[in-house]
Amino acid sequence: MSATLRKAAMFSPIVRPFALLGCGVALLAALPAMAECAHGKVRVDLPAQRLDERVQALAHATGCFMEVDTALLADKQAKRVRGRMTARNALYLSLRGSGLEAAPYKGHWRIDQRQQQRFARRIATLRATTAEQRERDAISGLRARDVAHTLRHVEKAVPREINEQAHLNVLDRVRYNERLDGVARRIGAPPPPLPLGWVAPVR
Repeated sequence: MSATLRKAAMFSPIVRPFALLGCGVALLAALPAMAECAHGKVRVDLPAQRLDERVQALAHATGCFMEVDTALLADKQAKRVRGRMTARNALYLSLRGSGLEAAPYKGHWRIDQRQQQRFARRIATLRATTAEQRERDAISGLRARDVAHTLRHVEKAVPREINEQAHLNVLDRVRYNERLDGVARRIGAPPPPLPLGWVAPVR
């Protein structure tokens, strides 16, 4: 390839999805892919548009790979975003109100509903365990009602905060996990083991 063609390819504005493993998940990135996602602030001026278009535009503007199941973006809109900001803030602003969450993962961004699903599964398990313990008279009706109240609070709070912020920060994850750990202790169910390498945040 000539030097002229190499230079043209380096600054190609094309944004293209890459299918992964034959499923609906795609990696969206500006071509050619940058060595790493931009860490500093970039100029962003994007109109209100479809969310799938926005994710591709952000991949181009920031040089960040974005892993997402494209079905999650269907029929969703992103509001206008304008100014100098980090890739993180541009993505969070773009996803607000969509019910989706973004998190850095192995050098790229992953867009999904992973935290919401994880909390929902744990709440469902604790709710079922509470019902079993109540049926066995292992816990009182008062304790079961108090536990149910806590579970409803976390069940509503997690998706609400993610919808408002497009992520659940570390302190909030710790806080809600601690509340669910407390429920588990009150009904006699051991909390799940912490992920390998997990370190509590400094408060």
